[in-house]
Amino acid sequence: MKVGYLGPHGTFSEQAVLKISNIQEIMAFPTIWEVINSVETGKTGKCVVPIENSTEGCINVTVDSMIFDTNLYIQSQINLPIEQNIMVKEGTDINKITKIYSHPQGLAQCRLFLQKNYPEAELIATNSTADGGKIVKNSDEPCAAIGLLRVSEIYGLKILHKSIQDNNKNFTIFSVLSKNDTSKELNNKKTSIAFSTDNSPGMLCKILSLFDVWDINMTKIISRPFRNKSEEYVFFADLESNGSANDMKNCLDMVSRKTSFFKNLGSYAVYDYR
Repeated sequence: MKVGYLGPHGTFSEQAVLKISNIQEIMAFPTIWEVINSVETGKTGKCVVPIENSTEGCINVTVDSMIFDTNLYIQSQINLPIEQNIMVKEGTDINKITKIYSHPQGLAQCRLFLQKNYPEAELIATNSTADGGKIVKNSDEPCAAIGLLRVSEIYGLKILHKSIQDNNKNFTIFSVLSKNDTSKELNNKKTSIAFSTDNSPGMLCKILSLFDVWDINMTKIISRPFRNKSEEYVFFADLESNGSANDMKNCLDMVSRKTSFFKNLGSYAVYDYR
């Protein structure tokens, strides 16, 4: 099976995709949207995309694509520890670094370190942390990149500082997506749903009370703007199984009846590598 991920070589997404068994080929794509679309169009059978970072929160392009743009289901979750490092080309005068490249999440995860050590440097977002390393390798300017150690190995860069993330317990949640419908496998550890309610007082509270009735633990809820509907929102929630598939089914059946929009994004296992 072909599995898509956010490339190029040396990204955290590549690390995550290598945790999957029975892979025939992995395919790199330049953006998260293109990774997800590769499954929708049949270029790949599965894909691995980051959906949330423990420091910076949800990755909106992933969440929005799952809710609005595709009919894919979560097959499993991979929790991967994230260690960020700052690197330069050999011979770079570190006192003259004017630009630092990385994925927006990488820059955000190292905000305090960068403010303290490189307050004057321009922070430039790239499609991936590995792209930042590639830019530094090919640049004649005194610049740096932030990414995992493998980026320095791939592009022959020198590590200036190791483990510069603001939170030493930093990790990213990756979702494995495919067209295989996992929405009925309700005895798995987690289930993710998206829903919207009528815009009237107390409606969200009424929906949330249904999880209490069936003893379902909601571990996360976020809101996203409802596309093309001004001042309306969709809620994305993670639910934890109580061990009873019937309870989860009955609860979600009632939620779908009481909401104006409902989408079951799958029930799945969690693999934690922290």
